Amino acid sequence: MKNIFIYFIIFISSLYGLCEAKPSTTKPAANRIVTSTKRIYLPNYPGAYNPSIVKFNDSYLLIFRHLPDRGGHPWLSYIGVVLLDEFFEPISDTQLLDTRFNSDKTPSQSEDARVFSFNGKYYVIYNDNMDLTFPSIWDRRDMYIAELLYVDNKFILTDPVKLIHENKYSTVLWQKNWNPFEWDGKLLLSYTINPHEVIYPDLENGICRHFHETSQQIQWNLGPLRGSSPAQLVNGEYLAFFHSGTYTSSVCSNNRELWHYYMGAYTFSANPPFEITKISSLPINAPSFYTFSSYDKRVIYPGGFIVDDQNIYVAYGKDDSEIWIGTLNINALMQSLVPLNNP
Repeated sequence: MKNIFIYFIIFISSLYGLCEAKPSTTKPAANRIVTSTKRIYLPNYPGAYNPSIVKFNDSYLLIFRHLPDRGGHPWLSYIGVVLLDEFFEPISDTQLLDTRFNSDKTPSQSEDARVFSFNGKYYVIYNDNMDLTFPSIWDRRDMYIAELLYVDNKFILTDPVKLIHENKYSTVLWQKNWNPFEWDGKLLLSYTINPHEVIYPDLENGICRHFHETSQQIQWNLGPLRGSSPAQLVNGEYLAFFHSGTYTSSVCSNNRELWHYYMGAYTFSANPPFEITKISSLPINAPSFYTFSSYDKRVIYPGGFIVDDQNIYVAYGKDDSEIWIGTLNINALMQSLVPLNNP
């Protein structure tokens, strides 16, 4: 516990230094995990946030969350989409996806979608409330998955399938943060990180069956670990990013108590039982991450990533109001992860 406390003090101290400037872009630096960051600004949706990203032909497909009326109807939430070029600049019109199909169901409350490819097709997985127009924190949120089609230069979703954990649906009110990954031609989902429970969804009826579960002692003192990005095979293991949050104060919050969210990474074995093998011991950080702002949260929220030979490009939301891409050095990231003792 002493080491955990020391790590926590070091990280909180680093926030004080990072709050001294508000750069829109950071330049490369040697021996640093995050070598550069770039904000993506969408004029039609200036407050878009919590993006996810995937390769799409010769470009990148970015999806994001859009709140059209934060002040009056904060429960209204939409999934947006835009294509980016190799420099992460928009090259298409932005559009909002229809999750209701012009039916009499409630207006969209679709949150924090992740986009991924599986068997040559593109899918979006997200959480939503399709039953109530004015939901409260006591009402259910469920997970949905839909195929994402590109027809006549426009993206559309197929009818979404509601995903139901066969054992835990009735006992967990909010179903959120499920991480998809592909194994042996099958689509699997990380339901939780610790324990690392993997479930197997039936995309016809939505029933998700327990597949494997492992548990490790993970030292992390900044809130429960929650899934963030789809997992991908990198150097023989699956790599994914997580987030966590604590209600605390820092110079970045003008010493006010606010939610602070952090990003980390972990790897798990390429085959069952998919035990976690390495994990961040401290949050991944960069000078542009935690800065002074008028927003009511300090958030770094990863939603997806692209991999090339040397770098990982992570799409993340900042402060529930901005979209960013962070360039991470693969070697530096992997060296920063702490091995876990597995039986």
